[in-house]
Amino acid sequence: MTDTRHKLIAASGLLATGLLIAAPHVVPEGSLRLMVEIFCVFAFAQSWNFLAGYVGLMSFGQQLFIGLGAYFVFLVSNRLALNPFWLVPLAFFFAGAFAALISPLVFRLRDAYFAISIWVIAEIVRLFIAQRDYLGSVSGLPLVATRSMDRSSVAMWTFYFAALFALLAVFGLYYLSRSRLGLALAAVRDNEATAASIGINVWWTRFVGFVIGSGFTGAAGAVYYMSVFHLEPGGAFDPNWMVIMLFIVIIGGVGTVEGPIIGTAIYFLLRAWFAGTGNLYLMLLGAAAIAVMLISSKGIWGVVRERTGIDLLGSRHLSGLGQNPKG
Repeated sequence: MTDTRHKLIAASGLLATGLLIAAPHVVPEGSLRLMVEIFCVFAFAQSWNFLAGYVGLMSFGQQLFIGLGAYFVFLVSNRLALNPFWLVPLAFFFAGAFAALISPLVFRLRDAYFAISIWVIAEIVRLFIAQRDYLGSVSGLPLVATRSMDRSSVAMWTFYFAALFALLAVFGLYYLSRSRLGLALAAVRDNEATAASIGINVWWTRFVGFVIGSGFTGAAGAVYYMSVFHLEPGGAFDPNWMVIMLFIVIIGGVGTVEGPIIGTAIYFLLRAWFAGTGNLYLMLLGAAAIAVMLISSKGIWGVVRERTGIDLLGSRHLSGLGQNPKG
């Protein structure tokens, strides 16, 4: 049964990949732009879901890595006249390296202090960039390299990169959760003392999870801002990115692969219906999240799974948030 399930999931991944490869040739460019945004926002949400639900680290400042990944690609591409698409994988390593750099500091903090510390660092980086003319200051940076590139080619490759991150956010997370690293993360998340007693290095396991999740966020952030050809600190490090991630994951279901898929669909539907209502739109997002939490802390997918027994991607059980991030 397990082998059959893995084969079905692999076949689904191949089918999804084939459809996404064909999409730019049949979908209008305007619709491709929307799909890029959806895929990138989903990747952001899934990366936060990975940290909170799989690693056991709840951060309120993941916009830090969105901005870092985007600024890395824009600055290096503009200064060295390089194709920005070649730099996207390096954005993963740059954002991940920054996460590794701050880990010894932030891992000393617990619970809410850890969560807020990342947000504080994001604000420090935002203010630093906003005061530096060579980084574009508050007006930001254009993506110069794309001006000489064919517009349709840029749109197609931006879509392909966004689609890749969406696929990794589903199938990559599924297979990662079943790897030795995934099992170690689950053990550390659920009970640090027990994990340590069986030989798992708690600090290093969480460190690796934090670096992977943050690097993924940074690379997806680079692709998102490449799609709009302009980058400024107020947008890249906007705390509203965190609001969107929280809404998507909470309403869909923390610690599940499927939950953020549902949450992303609901988010974009609500945005399409109520975006013109200003503050009322934000209030509706908050009300929807609160309603779901009151009905079930496991989110929509958690309710579906409990009542139907369906577990499409074999998601692991939900975990409590705000566990001690210190190993």
